[in-house]
Amino acid sequence: MSCQKLFSFIYYKKLYLLFIFFLNTEFAYGQSMFKDPSVLLDPTGYKFRVGDTVKILVRGEPDCTVDSKINNDGNLRLVYLGEVSLVGMTAKQAETKIAKAYQTKLIFRQPIVSVAVSKYIDRSVFLTGALNKKGPYVFPPEVEAMNIVEVIARSGGFNDIARKNKVYVTRTFFDEKGFARETKTYEVDVEGLSTGNIRGSSKRFWIYPNDRIEVPERLL
Repeated sequence: MSCQKLFSFIYYKKLYLLFIFFLNTEFAYGQSMFKDPSVLLDPTGYKFRVGDTVKILVRGEPDCTVDSKINNDGNLRLVYLGEVSLVGMTAKQAETKIAKAYQTKLIFRQPIVSVAVSKYIDRSVFLTGALNKKGPYVFPPEVEAMNIVEVIARSGGFNDIARKNKVYVTRTFFDEKGFARETKTYEVDVEGLSTGNIRGSSKRFWIYPNDRIEVPERLL
């Protein structure tokens, strides 16, 4: 083996090992999040979304490395394969699909494919009113929904004149084609939720990406 080939082999082996380390770190993060009762996670794992930047490696085939964004059609352009639909899939599902595609097209006999998100698309809620910090709050990437008490706490908390027992949450519902169907506004007693002094069996009010939270001022 020439020095140049040896250098290339060592370089791409290191790159592959760093990629595996990144995957293990993401897995550990996800495991800790599952223990947090203030968040909702997809029990089947993170699914790729439009706008996510995804990195794909094929062991021993550096020309096939891709690190780009999933387009609005839910696809990613791969070397030798063209556009492949990845949105709604887990990393493992994507690895299997890509490997089979390379085999089916007789490009590689037994490809070892690694897939991971290198940059998540931001999904946020918008907060206004009597808060210490107004504006967007970006969800952690693995989180599908978060308790309103946690959202407000993480985004800076109420200010001194907030009406904590009457917070408004506005949510837009969309149809299967992504068009806005209706908008609803909910009144939430955040103070009661945080102290446990609230009627009913529900101890949480879930906030989803694109919700708007408005905190009015209390009468002085």
